[in-house]
Amino acid sequence: MRAVGQNGEKFIDITLQLEAILKIEKRESLLKNFLNEGVDDAVLGYLTDADLKDLGVAKIGDRRRLLAAFAKLNHEGGVIQVTPMPKASVSNPHINSIGMPLVTVPRFKTLACIWPTRVCDYRLYCVEKGIQFPDQKNPTDSNNPVVNVSWHEGIDFCLWLTAKEREAGLMPEDQFYRLLTDLEWSAAIGLSHESQDTPAERSKLKPGYPWGPGYPPRKGVGNYHQTLKVDDFEFTSPVGSFPANEFGFFDLSGNVWEWCMDNFNSSRTFHTLRGGAWDFYGSGLMSSARNANDPNARGSSVGFRIAWAVQEHFSNQPKPVRT
Repeated sequence: MRAVGQNGEKFIDITLQLEAILKIEKRESLLKNFLNEGVDDAVLGYLTDADLKDLGVAKIGDRRRLLAAFAKLNHEGGVIQVTPMPKASVSNPHINSIGMPLVTVPRFKTLACIWPTRVCDYRLYCVEKGIQFPDQKNPTDSNNPVVNVSWHEGIDFCLWLTAKEREAGLMPEDQFYRLLTDLEWSAAIGLSHESQDTPAERSKLKPGYPWGPGYPPRKGVGNYHQTLKVDDFEFTSPVGSFPANEFGFFDLSGNVWEWCMDNFNSSRTFHTLRGGAWDFYGSGLMSSARNANDPNARGSSVGFRIAWAVQEHFSNQPKPVRT
């Protein structure tokens, strides 16, 4: 598979080894599952039996053969050479230079901030860049999620923070900040594999809510529309006001809609938002619900969450021998 950019430019193949192994094992039909979960040649050596089971490899014999092939590939050095990502866990998150805690996204190598970008984080960006801080529309404080930020402005924040940390020697050149992808966001909220091609096709297909199968939400699980009477906030709430999920993430449900990297559908007109918000209720609060808007649009219930990702480099050259 060769990735193609929006302007038609071609990038380096990132799944040649994966495709070859699946073909040899006569498991080509699984390729779509791997790609939908962001699996490429870079992570083959790290996959586990449980990962392969989640990816649709039902038979244990098939999983063992694939794991052996992936391990051999990793041993022979035909995998991507990457700088190690920061270590992070629920009990010990990685804290970046401006105080944003990040933990690992399940099933991905990506790290993500445990809560949406706050007013204090975005204000620092505005001050250093010399740009106007967005009107928050309602009373808010430094620990509330910033709102009234477009998709493009969220991307600009990520570019600024990447440059800032690289300059300080805190982030390697092959790593960077961005928004979460739609599937990373799904993994963070605990959804299993979603095989559909676009966020629009995935939206509301999987049943259930972040708090469980039933509706409406219980009191104290999140910041939602005031008619639900389950929280004490008329607008956004300070991040971390409600319990984190099992992966250490706060506010994936309610508070603000969060921009994702993905286009909403094949028309490429709108970008994807996840999570519901303080002014939302009903099926829009489902874990699998997606929203969409113009990437230049802003709103009093729209914010964003950042991720730390790696730009992977391929090499089949032998590693130098230490003397």
